[in-house]
Amino acid sequence: MGSFALMVVSIRANAAHIEYGLGYNGIYTNNIYRSNTDRQNEYINVFRGLFSYQKHSRRLDTHLDLEAMGRVFTRGTYGNDVLFGVNSLTHYIVLPKMFSLSERDIFTQAPIDPRFVMTPTNLQNTNAFSAGPNFSWYVDPIDAFKVDLRYRNFYYQKEPSTFPQTYSTSNYRWLAETRFVHAFSRTTEASINYVPSIVRYNNTIVNPDYRRQDVFLGIDTRIEGVGVSAQGGRTRIEQTGQTHVLSGTLARIALTDRLGPRSQLLASADRSYGDAGRYALLEAPAPNLIVPIATNPAQIVGGGLYYGRMANLSYEYRRPYGVDRVTAFWQHLRYLTATLSQQLEGSVFNIGYDFSDRLTDSVFGDYVKVHYLDYNANTRDYGGGMRVRYRLSPDLSVSLEGMYDRGISTDSVLSYTEWRAIVGISYLTNPNRMRTDPFVHYTNAIFY
Repeated sequence: MGSFALMVVSIRANAAHIEYGLGYNGIYTNNIYRSNTDRQNEYINVFRGLFSYQKHSRRLDTHLDLEAMGRVFTRGTYGNDVLFGVNSLTHYIVLPKMFSLSERDIFTQAPIDPRFVMTPTNLQNTNAFSAGPNFSWYVDPIDAFKVDLRYRNFYYQKEPSTFPQTYSTSNYRWLAETRFVHAFSRTTEASINYVPSIVRYNNTIVNPDYRRQDVFLGIDTRIEGVGVSAQGGRTRIEQTGQTHVLSGTLARIALTDRLGPRSQLLASADRSYGDAGRYALLEAPAPNLIVPIATNPAQIVGGGLYYGRMANLSYEYRRPYGVDRVTAFWQHLRYLTATLSQQLEGSVFNIGYDFSDRLTDSVFGDYVKVHYLDYNANTRDYGGGMRVRYRLSPDLSVSLEGMYDRGISTDSVLSYTEWRAIVGISYLTNPNRMRTDPFVHYTNAIFY
């Protein structure tokens, strides 16, 4: 739903930044069920609101996004619904360089079965919550011991009997991120890390509880303008009721090159054990590390523990009225308990041009190929479109776009072709608040 935009009004008071907005889209689709055999057209009225609060002070950093989207299916193909999203982050410094408190929460929607076509019936609420204290002991100005204690809860709404691999995804865990940090210079920092954790699933029919220990070396530095974050070590996992101990390499690297004031190049690679709760909602396993993720963050919601190899390359350019982005990715996920092992590869792009301060045009597209190793099945999804936005005033704009999406699978039930036409109107004072990416499998799963 690429053209969906918002009214955003900014208010600054007492170091706080508040935004809120409203928007409307009218959508026509020629295949609402995304089916080859039951093609039904539909008109959808979409209403959306946003509230955002940010505050930055000497002791407190907080960011809160609240959003709601109401959908009215005029022909009754699906029941009308309201979807919510929450994205919050808070860091409060109690004692500088000694003690602080952190909170992170993401509430959104994700597929019930990540192998199936995305429709309103294949959608569930999901929430990732993390909170805990942070302690630091500085031996001298350049050496410090740091311990971050965390309680985390990963919740998934649905556990349908037809998809038993989704039973065990809801879970909670405790972990301690302990590290000794040495600063070689203002731009280079090395660390020795030990991260023990305990994971408990709400349902252990498929995935057993387990204890995990990560031991690794880390380095963060900047070399000739390129930021580098790297980790290397080992992981050990003991599953409840299992005599076999899992162990494997933990290796991650992320590179950030700011090519100019408006552009940057991002590259990352990861080889390590993961699980649905750890990655599905973009919960990074280490601070300041770009984590390669599936094109749909919910692509791995349906399973538990896996060993993954991932790589990601992305270029971004910020225009006055939007962000151009081109990304390529590759993943190989070998699940240990669920039959969802897969190799995934593809790319996505969104490129625009500002003809003037009133008229903007952009084209977008993506390609995703997934090979499910346990089923020897393949799916491919690709599509694209064009969006035109005209600003009647600096705040008020209208938009028009067309989209095409095609799914091809060895399972004919998952194959489909869909065309969409979308008109929109918005009152907007901050272009960066717009959701411009057109496909659910690359952006917030609240859209389908």
